[in-house]
Amino acid sequence: MKASTILAAGVLSISLGASVRANTYGSVEPIANPAVIDTSALKAQRLDIRELFAERLLQCGIVDDVIAVLVSTRSTTTINGLNTHVEVGAGGFAGETNPAFVYTVIDSGPNAASHADIARLTDSLGYVLSQGSAFLLDADNPGSFEFPAHYVVLNFATPPPLTRSAALFEAVGAIDPELFATDSSGYTQYGRAYLSLQSFVDDDRFIAGYTQAAAAFGVEYTPIVGGVPSLFTGGAAFPFNDWVASPHGEDYLARLPEASHRALRRLRLEHLRFTRDALKLVERADRNHLRRKLGQLACPGTD
Repeated sequence: MKASTILAAGVLSISLGASVRANTYGSVEPIANPAVIDTSALKAQRLDIRELFAERLLQCGIVDDVIAVLVSTRSTTTINGLNTHVEVGAGGFAGETNPAFVYTVIDSGPNAASHADIARLTDSLGYVLSQGSAFLLDADNPGSFEFPAHYVVLNFATPPPLTRSAALFEAVGAIDPELFATDSSGYTQYGRAYLSLQSFVDDDRFIAGYTQAAAAFGVEYTPIVGGVPSLFTGGAAFPFNDWVASPHGEDYLARLPEASHRALRRLRLEHLRFTRDALKLVERADRNHLRRKLGQLACPGTD
């Protein structure tokens, strides 16, 4: 598998301030769903070890290869390295933080990606990475995807390490567990921005919890409207596949052009082989050498 090249040209300034909110944001985790393969040994590792797995996989070019399949089969025509940027960030759900492939896509202007193509990219990544679900958010258009969603953004001064984002999530949980430990609680990190969709609590409770967490952590709460903490509104979706009921990824594939299926299946098998190789290292390597060996793990598709 080739090194990352398609995305290198598209490095964007990732901030969710008012000047750049005309973007779509996505997130897909790279550790396969446990219904597909037993990844418990990897999931049990410290966050920095799981982050290294994700970084190595991204470095190997798996996202580039997914995009290349979509472009070559004309399954997408608007996704490119000038409007799409992907990196490893933190993603939290139901009280747990994991590394994720987080991406920012320009969806307006002369080089915009269409929402249909962004959704196909997300379904393709969810399928290839054997994920139960993925995340999409159009930052300012409630009608773009499946449902309107309220959210807040906490801005760090500079992009934090994943462990710092995880600590902020835990601080939110200490303030109000209903914003942290439920199956509606979560966040995704985009550069210096920590984005959290409103969980199943009322507006005032959600705003109060995140305002308090922002002040305690020394980060900027947004939006502030007329001097009052408020909420952003966008359009969100959680495209998914039930790997028990649909063990071949049928839910994802049903939303993707058939011309892309064969090549995406190959990439999915390569990802599973890469994951199995990583699991062998986790089980056999001592802690002192695990980081180095994971960083040198052979890329998918190489002999």
